[in-house]
Amino acid sequence: MDSQRAWNVLTHGDLHFLVQHFHWHQHQHGPQGMFTLTPRNGDTASSNITTVELEVDAQGTEFLRQAHTQVDYLHCLVPDLLNITKCSFYWGKMDRYEAERLLENRPDGTFLLRDSAQEEYLFSVSFRRYNRSLHARIEQWNHRFSFDSHDPGVYSSPTILGLIDHYKNPELCMFFEPTLTLPLHRNSPFTLQHLSRAVICSNITYDGVNELNLPRALKLYLKEYHYKQRIRVRRLDG
Repeated sequence: MDSQRAWNVLTHGDLHFLVQHFHWHQHQHGPQGMFTLTPRNGDTASSNITTVELEVDAQGTEFLRQAHTQVDYLHCLVPDLLNITKCSFYWGKMDRYEAERLLENRPDGTFLLRDSAQEEYLFSVSFRRYNRSLHARIEQWNHRFSFDSHDPGVYSSPTILGLIDHYKNPELCMFFEPTLTLPLHRNSPFTLQHLSRAVICSNITYDGVNELNLPRALKLYLKEYHYKQRIRVRRLDG
């Protein structure tokens, strides 16, 4: 019996979304094959997730079946945290509204780098373009950073600062991409604790933090600026 499968993490209200996308895929690609839907809120933080499988039998009857998947991640510290901290245009923790206040009435190309307010992202840039204040999250995939990790045509860099340097050249920026030509300089220093973390993390790995003779709270503090690289997805039921 032929069947098609759509995978997604199911939350309240997602079933209608799942069925709609299955019907769209069936219309686009015909009744054969398989496709994947990733969770709309980004990768799950847990290595064990419960998913649902939407199947359609030969008579067109739809039914759901629960499945279990294990996702394995590699945890890595941000490679250039010390250099990021040294940059005058990095402002640390800040939400988009504070960034917009700082950028108000600034010329196009003015920008700052800040911590992202969303847990699944580490950094965002806030910038002026088209006489507006805009924001772009920095995404990570396969140890490279970009403004759209799902599009292989978008520039990516192994470091955050390498990404920003690329977009300082307006000739390299597409009309929908950030133009980062005028850094907005930070007007206050970071704390000694923040600076110390940047120095330590530039000389150690994520797993190496566990070997330090430090309280658990300090180890968690050192690991704050890290990303997860998905390396393996396995179904636990046959």
